[in-house]
Amino acid sequence: MLDQASSDSANAGLDAGHDAIREAHCAVLEMAVVNSPLEKTLGALIEIVESTSKTGVLGSILILDEDGRHLRCGAAPSLPPAYSAAIDGAEIGPCAGSCGTAAYSGKPVFVSDIATDPLWAEYKAVALPHGLHACWSTPIITSGRKVLGTFAMYHREPREPTVRDLALVDLVTQTAALVIDRSRARTALREIEAIAARSAPAAIS
Repeated sequence: MLDQASSDSANAGLDAGHDAIREAHCAVLEMAVVNSPLEKTLGALIEIVESTSKTGVLGSILILDEDGRHLRCGAAPSLPPAYSAAIDGAEIGPCAGSCGTAAYSGKPVFVSDIATDPLWAEYKAVALPHGLHACWSTPIITSGRKVLGTFAMYHREPREPTVRDLALVDLVTQTAALVIDRSRARTALREIEAIAARSAPAAIS
């Protein structure tokens, strides 16, 4: 089972509409428990944020590749597909937009104006044509402090995060860490079972 204590902690601090958020959050956890596809589960998690936002937020979850250097699209149901395709495989670093920098540093990166922030100097030409003007990215981290990816909230106008925004960030990043960790453990188990099956001696007839 997924960690209910983490779920309860992540739900704390949400104000108006928090009952609906909790219900949707529980539905996402159930999807993970029954082993729904990772992209579908992460997409449902993002939709919690997008459906309760009053500012038209667009959510995105990127997953750190096994090489530990590149970010891959995990789910971004509302971002322009061309933008998602453009950032798929982006390398992390100390000045790599919001997500690349957050994954590299292991710390949240809140960029309120993509057009002027130096972290986006090499990437704003990709974001601005799609109407993306602010991006707050938080690393998705396991309890062992391992970075699994990032959760980003994009806006179509420059703006700073509110207290409620930060509570939603906590909800998504904690839950995404559990979901991604569970998915990877399941994949690793299948690989071990496949290797064991190939290595087993042929049955004696």
